[in-house]
Amino acid sequence: MEETGDAPTATSRQTGLDVGGSKGPATISDVAARAGVSKTTVSHVLSGRRPVSEATRRKVMRVVEEMGFQQNFFALGLSGRRSQTVALVVQDLTNPFYPALARGLQQAVGKREYVVLLADVGAGTPPIEAFLNEAVQRRVDGVVVAAVDVPDRMLEPLLASGARVVTVGSPRHGTSTDVVSSDDERIAADAVAHLYGQGHRTMGIISGPIRVAPGSARLDGYRQALRDHGLRPLRAAEAVGDWTRESGAKAMNLLMDLERRPTAVFCANDLMAIGALDSARSLGLSVPSDVAVLGVDDIDAASLVSPSLTTVRVPAQEIGRVAGELLLARIDDPSGTPRRVLVQHHLVHRESA
Repeated sequence: MEETGDAPTATSRQTGLDVGGSKGPATISDVAARAGVSKTTVSHVLSGRRPVSEATRRKVMRVVEEMGFQQNFFALGLSGRRSQTVALVVQDLTNPFYPALARGLQQAVGKREYVVLLADVGAGTPPIEAFLNEAVQRRVDGVVVAAVDVPDRMLEPLLASGARVVTVGSPRHGTSTDVVSSDDERIAADAVAHLYGQGHRTMGIISGPIRVAPGSARLDGYRQALRDHGLRPLRAAEAVGDWTRESGAKAMNLLMDLERRPTAVFCANDLMAIGALDSARSLGLSVPSDVAVLGVDDIDAASLVSPSLTTVRVPAQEIGRVAGELLLARIDDPSGTPRRVLVQHHLVHRESA
């Protein structure tokens, strides 16, 4: 390293390196010199690709921390080594479903010492395309996409860079990726079956956006389940929300204003169902006596609202964990046909339906 006129620090006198006066960031050679090992050993420690004794690993990592060494992710990609980094793209981080999913992903990939980068499409800043371009530049090893507002074209540079992609939800038509999801049509069918069993024959739905799953799949499943029970779906009783509590309240207001008012409303997620409870309360309606409300997800708030929310539990944390395991498996072995994993759901019977 280039010397300066500054007096050497105590550490540099011991190692022969003038770290305090060096120009530019520390390099892998600097780390190797201070730790007293070869550059190859440092590389093995950082990449985890070759076995290194625990004592050596600790020594190298201590020096890495002391020197503030940062790996050059682009150089790692060019050399064919891994960056030990994955990215997660979620639709809306204010929805409790997604932090739970993120925790499951972190638990899975953290066992292999991967770092997770997070992007929230709903936040809008930075634009998701800019985040994905940055992910390519950083040579991330993989990306989990848990957001419907990410078009297939934005995934193409990732796949071209060699990054592995796992999607949460429905399969992508323009790309071949591993998929983990809930069985959305079956979820709706189980919800309708429960409401039918409670004696309801006039039902309504507050669906999510229907241009993509799970909104479209849960709406389709709801309609088919009504037919299976000998009931005719009432298009007037189908309202569309955007997964938020506020949209659920607005949609419920519309449903409760119908001449043939539903006696039960299936909401495609819990936040919209909680909004529906808000609406019922403001209209002076008793839940479930005047109208039953059933949600999907079983977020923590579902058991805390009054009345407590009957819902279909979709294990978000498990979805994140499975997505992480699929991603690691695909990183280790890029070959093979895309896989789809369905996680199990079940009804949680509380007070609202």
